[in-house]
Amino acid sequence: MHIELNDLSKRFGSTTALDHVNLNVPPSSIIAVLGENGAGKSTLLSLLAGVLAPDAGLIRFDGQPYSRERLDLRKRLLYTPDVPLMFTDRSIAANIATFASLYGKRVEDHEADLTQQLEETGIAALLNRSAGSLSRGQLWKAFMACAATVEPELWLVDEPFASGMDVIGMGVFRRLARKLADAGSTLFYTTQMVDLAAGFSDHVCVLRQGKIVLWETSARVLEMIHATPEGQENVLRGLR
Repeated sequence: MHIELNDLSKRFGSTTALDHVNLNVPPSSIIAVLGENGAGKSTLLSLLAGVLAPDAGLIRFDGQPYSRERLDLRKRLLYTPDVPLMFTDRSIAANIATFASLYGKRVEDHEADLTQQLEETGIAALLNRSAGSLSRGQLWKAFMACAATVEPELWLVDEPFASGMDVIGMGVFRRLARKLADAGSTLFYTTQMVDLAAGFSDHVCVLRQGKIVLWETSARVLEMIHATPEGQENVLRGLR
């Protein structure tokens, strides 16, 4: 999915969350969205997901104007807020089957990969437990099985590295994200950890006070980090 943002703006009362944001994102990309608290990171993902509507500007998916009403385009994306949205009264297995049905996918087509992923994360033994009984880290691990089944063309993930998952779970997330990107999907994820973002992304987008102050390749951001002792702070400020 090719994503374009043209003069995208969003306000909440007197607060400007996003201020004339422009971005052109090619397919097969992992985008780390960095920023301080209140920079507009979650707002950007919510607009892309259709959870919020922009006050001004335009989003295009593959050249088509996108809005909350475009269900055909929304079915091509998967949105994961900081606490994944699952059916809490249903088992993990039922959730996987429900997500597959909603997106017109077959669980059977992913059986081998899902079995390996569920065993790696320790979730295989919990398949019959309700999603509502899981810890936050377990919930994330369970949701990754849903994401692997859906195979979204656009995956929007809010603060995955602050999810409470253990190292094994985070390793599975990285491999799943890269697998999807290599197959043509695009992933946006938000974080405040500069070094982590530079080490796991193709491009880094830095928001500050609702504006994009930096858009660089991860390789260039790594150079900036190591250029001076204040390298990480300079990246968040958009100082090259």
